[in-house]
Amino acid sequence: MKTQFQNDKDKSMKLFISNMTKRWYVFLISFFIFIALAYIYLKVATPQYEILGVMVLKDEKSLAESKTVASYANDNGLSFLINPSENVMNEIKVLTSRRLAKEVVRKLHLNTTIGVRNGLRIDEIYDQEVPFEVEIANITTDSINERNFEVEFISEGEVRVVNEEEEYDSQAKITQGFKTKQFDLIFHSKQTTLPVGQRYYINVISENAAANKLLANYNVELTDKGATTVNMQLYYPHSKRGEVILQTIMDCYMLNNRMEKVRMADSTLVFIDHRLALVESELQGVEKNLEQFRSNNKITDIAEQSKMLVGNASEYYNKLKDQEVQLKIVRDLESYVKNTTNSRVPSSLNIQNASFASSLQQYNGLLLEYEKKKLSYTENNPVIKNLHEQIRAERNNLLQSVASYKKEIELSSEGIGNLNRGFNNQISQVPAKERQFVDFSRQQALKQQLYVYLLQKREEATIAKTSNMQSASIVDVAKSSNGPVKPIPAIIYLMSMMMGLIVPFGYLNAKELFRTRLSSESDIERYTDIEIIGKIGHNSSNEPLVIGENRPNTLISEGFRSLRANLYYALQSRPSNVIMVTSSISGEGKTFMSWNLGNVLSMTGKKVVFVELDLRKPKLATMMGMGGRIAGFSDVIEHNAILEDVIVPCGPNANSYLLSAGTATESPSELLLSEKMGQLFEDLRSQFDYVIVDSPPVGLVSDALLIQQYVELTIFVCRHNYTRKEQFEFINELKKKNKLSEMYLVVNDVDFRDTGYYGYGYGYGYDSPNQKRGWPWNRKQ
Repeated sequence: MKTQFQNDKDKSMKLFISNMTKRWYVFLISFFIFIALAYIYLKVATPQYEILGVMVLKDEKSLAESKTVASYANDNGLSFLINPSENVMNEIKVLTSRRLAKEVVRKLHLNTTIGVRNGLRIDEIYDQEVPFEVEIANITTDSINERNFEVEFISEGEVRVVNEEEEYDSQAKITQGFKTKQFDLIFHSKQTTLPVGQRYYINVISENAAANKLLANYNVELTDKGATTVNMQLYYPHSKRGEVILQTIMDCYMLNNRMEKVRMADSTLVFIDHRLALVESELQGVEKNLEQFRSNNKITDIAEQSKMLVGNASEYYNKLKDQEVQLKIVRDLESYVKNTTNSRVPSSLNIQNASFASSLQQYNGLLLEYEKKKLSYTENNPVIKNLHEQIRAERNNLLQSVASYKKEIELSSEGIGNLNRGFNNQISQVPAKERQFVDFSRQQALKQQLYVYLLQKREEATIAKTSNMQSASIVDVAKSSNGPVKPIPAIIYLMSMMMGLIVPFGYLNAKELFRTRLSSESDIERYTDIEIIGKIGHNSSNEPLVIGENRPNTLISEGFRSLRANLYYALQSRPSNVIMVTSSISGEGKTFMSWNLGNVLSMTGKKVVFVELDLRKPKLATMMGMGGRIAGFSDVIEHNAILEDVIVPCGPNANSYLLSAGTATESPSELLLSEKMGQLFEDLRSQFDYVIVDSPPVGLVSDALLIQQYVELTIFVCRHNYTRKEQFEFINELKKKNKLSEMYLVVNDVDFRDTGYYGYGYGYGYDSPNQKRGWPWNRKQ
């Protein structure tokens, strides 16, 4: 068996589905509206072609990592001083940079497009499809605002240009220029005959806007995390022009890469040429001195006895010579680094110190990153300023490394020099001429070795500059798709159909979520646990009395019969049948409910009296057609009128009587507190089978709470689509504090076409079987 929770869940689901299906027309209308919108969108939207290309970005080891000068010629990237993954990602940033996009825009004039009308949209045309070219000249503004021009060839060689935004309308020969507020339009004919009567549409935007538009439809991404191959994707409304644009992007990138490589090689060559000039001058001086010495002293050979000493001295001198070469290079580099106007320090020189090489690599890396960032940022940008500070700090670190390395060489040279001087002291015994000859030879060898070393580096830099190897290569040239890829009609229609269902679904749910009035039985069950004893349908007629002997059986009359049956079971254990009918506020139909309920009870032969205790706004007597105020309750309590004299017959049945509100009084609450109230109800109980009390709304005044002590059962009337949900808090409060006797709910004005209610009521159909059982419905005399 299902639990109560499962049953409630099933009810809620059935109610939800029923509410949705009942409003099928909303879904149908929404469905067709969104289909129509999809159709219009497909007619208006510009088709987009997909252009694809593939490039490979080479990721070589940097010179600092390879430790070999020859690797410079094999390094072709823009970022050879950083690690491979960062190098590739930086190259992707360059490929999608604004500078590269603007370069392509200027080269292909992408800020100007020409189109023709195709239904509701304007399609771009290109190359042979366009019989003329447009040139933008004499720009008078810093940035061009977008303008659209309509061009029509009126006659052979004569054209009309119209712009609605500037209220511009001019007609002239095609060879003449058209001067607008921002620029001049100059036409160049590409054909001998122009299409007379044909209209073209020219769109002109700024180069910045064209670059933004290009970047918005352009994407570059790695084909795989472990590869350096990138996919380049561009969406463009014209397939042929899109291929040209993507191919130009690739060509411009490769050309810029090549130029950057040449510029770096030139920087190295400038440094080496400067050093070669100095070393060459020093070498020539040493050689001339040696030649002069040998000529003056006629030295041709060295004595055999000095060979051993010279050999030993030469061994340490060679070491000293190596140190001096390193010291010379370090000093030159220190001077070069101190000069802040110089660019990156060439790392191709053989510096045999790990700390110094690391500092040099980091310094060059920062300079390279600075050059990269300048492509995307201005000098005042915080990123550029931060790089300046990092470069300055790294230059200081590099100078410290140079000083430390220089000090190390000097100390090492000092030790080797001390040993060498020891041998020289021995050689001093050799004739002075021979010693002088050796000194000159040593100087010549040192200068010559340094000169050859620099020549080698210069040749390597020249090879790198003239190398044809590229840092990137094109794997697949730009190629467009066979047809438009956006928008896809099937997807657009599918989305529109989904929206046609989702939007009304969301609307109906939101409407239900923000609904504040009672609209279904589930609302009552959600906000209160008070039992619903009856549900009365909507009264479509103007008659307040809906049930009687001469009236047809209707849904509303069956609702009152069901209410009567349920009341019988609710009252069967009570000593008397005094029923109070009340509501939260005015307008919920308590007076209507009182009259028809009493009438349906009197139809069984029971004697019923209506007590009109809504003393402030009595309506029951008027509803029964008895005119204005007549003697009644207030007269009995306040003026000691005889009860039997003020009770009058009412309604279509002889069993119905009315005790009206009586003469108007200024203190209705005080009347209800009168000691005569108890006796009055005792008299009514003794004379009538049912006493129906029409009380004031309990949510407005406290009169009903004063009456409740004299009644056995309270019917609280709620009205469909009228009673607010928050009023149930007040109803629950009344029940919790037991302020009303044996309270039941009756829902009035129910539209049973709304499936929010479960049938007519809990007791529907019980009255007929009860009569067959012989229940005591006899009338009291």
